Amino acid sequence: MPLDPAVIADALRLPAGAVAVNWPLITAALDEQGIRTDLVEIAAAATIAVETARTFQPIHELGGVGYFTRMYENRADLGNTQPGDGAKFHGRGFIQITGRANYHDFGVALGLFLEDSPDLALEPTTAARILARFFAKHGVAHCADFRDWRGVRLRVNGGINGLVDFLADVVVLHG
Repeated sequence: MPLDPAVIADALRLPAGAVAVNWPLITAALDEQGIRTDLVEIAAAATIAVETARTFQPIHELGGVGYFTRMYENRADLGNTQPGDGAKFHGRGFIQITGRANYHDFGVALGLFLEDSPDLALEPTTAARILARFFAKHGVAHCADFRDWRGVRLRVNGGINGLVDFLADVVVLHG
């Protein structure tokens, strides 16, 4: 059964207004990618709760210019080859896409100019479409459909950061 915004907000202790506004954008984006299932919805809601520090709205990655430069500057694996790319292409959105290459690739896939205007990733509809495209492209939806919750978190975060909170949210939503 599809998740209701009020249920998500209450169960995960999230701001009801943010969930009410953003959840329909998420489900529309999941539909756009052809990956919307009950389990993918659970993965999306739990992921967004963790990735947005429970605000359930698109955010800037935590940190400042110095941190972003230290973490992402001169990272060819992220496509950050020009001076200033580390800070310019820091994480944004419901999930934190980083790097010039990701902004370029997601922009092309979604018909947007993300590389030219990275802050577009903070616009809720765009952030929802990025999340859904990421879920489809990186096998997140597949992991969710097979209840591989650790796999969901590894694919989204690249590690287990936030895993305990994510799993707790999944249990609350899925039982």
